[in-house]
Amino acid sequence: MAATISFTNNYRDLSTDTGFQFEFRCDRCQDGVRSSFKPSLLGTASSVLNVASNFFGNLFGVSGAANSARNATWEREHDAAFRAAAEEVAPHFTRCPRCTGYVCKHCWNEAAGLCANCAPDLGGELAAARSDAALQQMREKVYASAQFSGDIAGKHTTCPSCGAPTGDMKFCGQCGTPVALRRCSNGHEVGPGLRFCGTCGERVSDE
Repeated sequence: MAATISFTNNYRDLSTDTGFQFEFRCDRCQDGVRSSFKPSLLGTASSVLNVASNFFGNLFGVSGAANSARNATWEREHDAAFRAAAEEVAPHFTRCPRCTGYVCKHCWNEAAGLCANCAPDLGGELAAARSDAALQQMREKVYASAQFSGDIAGKHTTCPSCGAPTGDMKFCGQCGTPVALRRCSNGHEVGPGLRFCGTCGERVSDE
C-alpha cells in the first residue's frame, strides 16, 4: 500500500513540468518560506519522451499509454518532492497546541509555548495600549477645542487651571479661572495673571 502524505493548508504548489517547488506561509503573519527547487527527472527528458511518444504512437497507436505512464511517473516524483519540501521547511514553523496554527519564529511566544495570537507579548501589548490611550486623549482635546463656533483666537479653549472646555466664555464654568486673553492698550494679547504686556511693557488693567 502506498504511504500517505501528511499536509497542512498553509502551502502553495509552485511545481511545473520541469521541477518542483512549494511555498509555505505562517498562519498568523503570512510571511513565507519557499523550498529549494527540485528539477524533475522526467522534465529533463520530456523532449525525448515526446518524440518517442509521437513516433511510436504514429506507428503502433500507443501514445495514450505512453502519456499515462509519463503522468504516473510525474505524480510519483511530485509526491516525493512534496515530502522533501515539508521536511526542509519544518524547522521554520511551530504548531500551536491551542489553536493548531502553524506560525513562524517571529509569531511564536517561546516563554508561553503558544503562538502570539494565543499568548501575546505583554510588553508589546502594554506599549500599544499606552499609545492608544495617548492618541485617544489627544483626540478628545482636539474635539473639545473644535466643537465651538465663532472666533476664539483670543481665548483659551480649555481652562489653563482645570482643563475643562471653555469655548468662548471669559471665565471657566468649572473653577472660575479667567480664560479670555486680555489686551494691552497697544492691542497685544496678555496672558492671565500678568500685570504688564510682555511685548511692549504697557501696564494692563485687571478688569
